Amino acid sequence: RDFFAFCTSLTRPELRTIGELSWVRHLNEGEILYRPRDPGTALFIVNRGEIEVVPQGSVEKATRLVRGQVVGDVEAFSEVPRIHLVRSPGGASLQCFPRANFHQLVRSVPSFFRYLCEQMAFQIVHANDQAKILEDHAPLSGRISHFDLTTVHQTIANAGQTGQLSIKDEQAETIGAFYFEAGRPSAGQFEHLT
Repeated sequence: RDFFAFCTSLTRPELRTIGELSWVRHLNEGEILYRPRDPGTALFIVNRGEIEVVPQGSVEKATRLVRGQVVGDVEAFSEVPRIHLVRSPGGASLQCFPRANFHQLVRSVPSFFRYLCEQMAFQIVHANDQAKILEDHAPLSGRISHFDLTTVHQTIANAGQTGQLSIKDEQAETIGAFYFEAGRPSAGQFEHLT
């Protein structure tokens, strides 16, 4: 559930405390909230608009976060520098929770931190699921001089992949191909042998 659905479970004094210990940050179109290596001194919850989390040095595409979603929590809790670029593609309003106020928030509104823990756990599960999907579809490649045949076979069998293993010579000409279904060899050809 998003932050605003969570807020419906809070009492008036708890809502007032959250309001007193946080502030609103407005971003214009294209404005950057933070960059990699910036200090992780606060977490943010999207009030209005959307923000874009851009992974640095990765093949992953940017993630868009909308009303009620949390960003910057991992760095704020772990006190490490930011690892992503976060910007607003079309303007946004964010609720800012400075790390300096966490101690008072946890005493006054303990359910807020339980909510944040649930959100971080969901993100971890989602990231693991996405990594598994990418891993299942990632092509395997390497130089045969670095591996023996047993290692190659075990890698394919353990990955449970379906596809073709091509063997190429020094001129990148295919001299063999082995076909696997769910990690099991189903057919193969090496030079003139099938």
